[in-house]
Amino acid sequence: MASGDLLTGCYSPPELRDRADRDALALVDQRRAQLFGENSPFALPAVTASFGREDRPQEEWTIREQILSGVIDEVGPLNVVTSLEIAAENSQEVQEQREQLYLSALTLTQDRWNFGYRYNADGTGDVGGQLDGDGSSASTGFGASVTRVLGSGATILASVGSNLFRFISTGDGWDALSNVGVSVTQPLLRGSGRLITLEPLRQSERNLIYGVRSYERFRRTYAVDVASRVYRVLQARNQLYNERLNFDNLLLLSRRNDALAEAGQLSEIQADQARQDQLRSKNRLVTLQGNVDRQLDAFKVFLGLPLSVELDFEDGILESLGADSSFIDGLDQDVAVEFAIDHRLDVMTSFDRVQDATRREAITRDALRVGLTVSGAVNSTSPDGRPLSFQGGDANWSAAVDLDLPVDLLPARNAWRRAEINLVDTKRTYDRFLDNVSVTVRDALRRAKNSYQSFEIQRNAVYVANRRVEGTLLSQKAGLATTRDILESQEAQRQARDAETSARIDYTLALLDLWLELEILRVDENGVRVEAELAIELRERLAAAAFPNQAPTDAPTDAPTEAPAEVSND
Repeated sequence: MASGDLLTGCYSPPELRDRADRDALALVDQRRAQLFGENSPFALPAVTASFGREDRPQEEWTIREQILSGVIDEVGPLNVVTSLEIAAENSQEVQEQREQLYLSALTLTQDRWNFGYRYNADGTGDVGGQLDGDGSSASTGFGASVTRVLGSGATILASVGSNLFRFISTGDGWDALSNVGVSVTQPLLRGSGRLITLEPLRQSERNLIYGVRSYERFRRTYAVDVASRVYRVLQARNQLYNERLNFDNLLLLSRRNDALAEAGQLSEIQADQARQDQLRSKNRLVTLQGNVDRQLDAFKVFLGLPLSVELDFEDGILESLGADSSFIDGLDQDVAVEFAIDHRLDVMTSFDRVQDATRREAITRDALRVGLTVSGAVNSTSPDGRPLSFQGGDANWSAAVDLDLPVDLLPARNAWRRAEINLVDTKRTYDRFLDNVSVTVRDALRRAKNSYQSFEIQRNAVYVANRRVEGTLLSQKAGLATTRDILESQEAQRQARDAETSARIDYTLALLDLWLELEILRVDENGVRVEAELAIELRERLAAAAFPNQAPTDAPTDAPTEAPAEVSND
């Protein structure tokens, strides 16, 4: 064992860190598996786990670390899933959420230790005497103990010790003796019982459950946020693409009109109209290019990547977004609200906190009772020179009763009143939370339905705009349409395409938000999806509400079984 290890125990600091991580992460994995059937191991951010890039091999570096080290200079092809992976790897918010969950588990390991067998060992040694050298002596001792707190509140302590003593000046040998003892302390009134004694452990266990729920809810919300950012960047690029198409068309029209004007077949006014719209389109291109650059920079910062890196996006992401409304068309508001209240993780935690406040009120009320504690101890010391020779008849025993009368209860009284008021407030918070969930679910369903109607309108508008452009071009060839007719039709086409892309994205995000509000959205290594079992349950509830007198199988109702095509990697 190295000298540094002697100062820190049997394990070095890195070994102790690994043991702490092993115990805490195992608790997190166990809770995630119990609550969500999650089998992927939970891990701390790499920097938190090992304090820096230099401590890890290159294959374990984050993408940001690879970019800063010059290993790569481009990231892609990006979609929602890969963007989510990168953001989760580099995001400070994600790291903080992971660390908070880890700390909840770490706290639980200590609270479990507090209620387990606690071992202790120590040693002492001293020498002393007079300055003239007479009467000098030396002694050394060693002791070990084990403590256990029971659910009833009883504390059991068992100890064993050994001591050696000698007078150095006389040259005599060492005198040895040892002792063993057991003591038990049991509260009978105040502070007794499992409710009071095990509350720290119980609350720590529940806090870990709350942490797992909160982290899972965060992951789902964060996934929707990432999807929104990816789609908005692609929307900006799509607007730039549409404007470039519009500019190319205007450039062709301007050149054609200039040629016709030089030949005297078209007035200068119509030629200038095309040229003016071409300049306006060129100015929009500059503005839109700046908007794309700003969005890309903001997205890089969100992903935690250096601004110098190039981003490559997967083709066809926006075109692959689904546009099915069968689910929302048949979704009843009342059924949706009831389903959300039954499955929302934050609703479960809010309800459980009412139970926590109820227990705290009972515990503080218990502190108003009389304190009555009984204790007993048995101790035996060996004769000098015979450290292992214990005689049962020579053992000492003691018994005691400690009575604590409630004479001045002002601190306990105030603590109880605070707990009572906190309980009432926690109940109000829960009721208010249910109201807020009802509002947000209804609003999410309303926005999903409205955004789908807007998408349908804009999709039809694109169809009409395309037909209008084709018609004006044919009419111009026949001499029945002016340049202004062509310019107006092309501008309407550009606006319709931009509006259709925006409406498609709005509907997709509204649908994801609705699934998030219903708590049927899931995030795993394959991306964002809808949990099939919950989708089936929701379908059965809708069928039961629509056909109360029939079996659910007699009245099938469509429900989502997967996320929009690009969002899921399945």
